[in-house]
Amino acid sequence: MFQPLEELSTGSLYILTGQAGAGKSHLAASARRRGTVWILDTEGAAKNLLGKPGIHKRIQAVQTLSLRQLVEAMDELKRVGKPGDTVILDSISKVLQAMRSHAQIRAGGEVDRKTAISFDEHASVNRNLQAIYTSLTELKHTGFHVIIIGHLARKYQAQENALDDVGLRVLADENITYEADAILLVEREGSNRSITPIIKPPRPAHLQLGKVYPARLATLYPDMAAEQAFGEEGGRHGRPQTIAEAERRFFDRYEEIVGGRNWSAVQRFLGERTPKPSSIEEWISAAEMVRARQREATPPAMAA
Repeated sequence: MFQPLEELSTGSLYILTGQAGAGKSHLAASARRRGTVWILDTEGAAKNLLGKPGIHKRIQAVQTLSLRQLVEAMDELKRVGKPGDTVILDSISKVLQAMRSHAQIRAGGEVDRKTAISFDEHASVNRNLQAIYTSLTELKHTGFHVIIIGHLARKYQAQENALDDVGLRVLADENITYEADAILLVEREGSNRSITPIIKPPRPAHLQLGKVYPARLATLYPDMAAEQAFGEEGGRHGRPQTIAEAERRFFDRYEEIVGGRNWSAVQRFLGERTPKPSSIEEWISAAEMVRARQREATPPAMAA
């Protein structure tokens, strides 16, 4: 039953939040981990991911707002899924809104009118949410990688004769925000997306609170980003240990694609005077740029 700390295996639990259209769902479904991506779709928008670049090839989805079906779906994942799979709840905010609306109706009010909710109704909402959080946390501890999408909302606290604006928060219960390894704000400016850890210090050592990162796989999962960038070497996956190893593995994989084994060839292929990478992370980013340019240059019929 007990194991040494270094032998314990667990997944991750990220919460992605941001304005509508920032690309939260796209980013979540682009997490190219091994295995399958399972989407618990409460927004009815999972099908919009079809045809978008970078989407995981194996996606299974269920569309529901029913608490019972959500819990049953997560129980099924424990049976048929495998550690390393990714589970996406899109979104927790929709679940919370549905439960509150249902509680308001049960309290005797209309959805579009303010009605006080009794302590019992609040307790019912909290119990239902806790059932979802417990299932998601169990999936994480089993080795699944959980991504929860939440809407961005402004939060207010009651003060004497006024409401105090305490800033933007995830529209979700505080219990699940506590369980998250990191809460990430996704933002888009033109075609560029970024993510920033907000609200609480992230548990992953490679992320820092308030620092802006590129919204890509290398930021969320550095080990998997290296595997995606360089492939396996001698049957072994993993992150390069040195900059020299990263450079060698980069050209081992992309020499034929870029047309040479020096950085000038990469610049010609990309059509940019991008400086030569000086860190392992920059070599990973360079590999992502090469793959993205290759996808752009590949006709759809050949890419299929």
